[in-house]
Amino acid sequence: MKSILLTSTAIVAFAGAASAEIALTGEATAEYNDLTGYTTSVEMTATATAALDNGLTATAEVTFDPTATDTVSAGSITLSSDNASLTFGTGLDGAVFTAVEDEYNIGQAAEESVDGIVGSYTMGETTLYVSTSITEGDTESANAEFGLTTNVAGWALALGATQDGEYAAIAEGTVGGADLNFGFASNDEWDAGVSYTMGAVTASASAAENDAWTVGMDYDAGAYNAGFEYNSDESWEVTAGYAAGAVAVEVEYTSAEVMSFDATYDIGSGMTVGAGASNNGVTDTTVSYAFVNYDLGNGASAYIDYTDAAAELEEVGPSERDIAAGTTVGVSFEF
Repeated sequence: MKSILLTSTAIVAFAGAASAEIALTGEATAEYNDLTGYTTSVEMTATATAALDNGLTATAEVTFDPTATDTVSAGSITLSSDNASLTFGTGLDGAVFTAVEDEYNIGQAAEESVDGIVGSYTMGETTLYVSTSITEGDTESANAEFGLTTNVAGWALALGATQDGEYAAIAEGTVGGADLNFGFASNDEWDAGVSYTMGAVTASASAAENDAWTVGMDYDAGAYNAGFEYNSDESWEVTAGYAAGAVAVEVEYTSAEVMSFDATYDIGSGMTVGAGASNNGVTDTTVSYAFVNYDLGNGASAYIDYTDAAAELEEVGPSERDIAAGTTVGVSFEF
């Protein structure tokens, strides 16, 4: 708490000196679960922004997470213009991750964050990125990375490289109505994919360096959708769904004899209910879940979740909801 108050005081002081605009965003939850008990979670981010006399914009951002060891889980200071930026801080996206995301396991992309310095410069459709890791109190930086994104003749291109000689490149574009994507990296990883849409039907195929490949077909006609996917390991899955008005339903069946059924219904007045069930295809054990969610407005909601699964269910059903094992009663807020 002391560190939060000290940091808050510093932000207010910065605001007064530079006539900054202050924005406070975050989320909080309070839950009771019959298996794990009562828990709370709060994460807040304070952002101060000021326009300087020389045309630059200064931004200071601090994220408070009471569950983190140091309370302040991330923070940064940024100077930016219309086409350039320079950021000092923690929990930043490095140059490689910014350019090629986590498609390939090279450089800081494996960790998705950098504690140090990140810069960018944009010229038309081309943006250059550079980042380096440096720990507070150190005199030398390390792990310098470089990134580039651009568009050439309708193709979206990206390149990421590290000071150690690692690199990754990806490209996405359309040829003859077909969407193509491919990429490769210095660690011998590569992947390629193609999809082609004809009316309501989309055919797709993809392959990667580990001899894995997938072919599929999707049908999407308004409220109705269906799909089929076949993989190099001879596994397959069939899906079907319906979504219209207040009702959404999804059904899936796989080569492992796993079948699932999920549905949600919007009752109205902010209340949504959902339920689903699936078997594991081996012991014929069935896992089920249900939830009731009441939208309180302005980013707040109250809910009751239940599942008899042994572990948390992730992104289940049309609502893509995470449901903890057992019965959970809670409220959540977004600010």
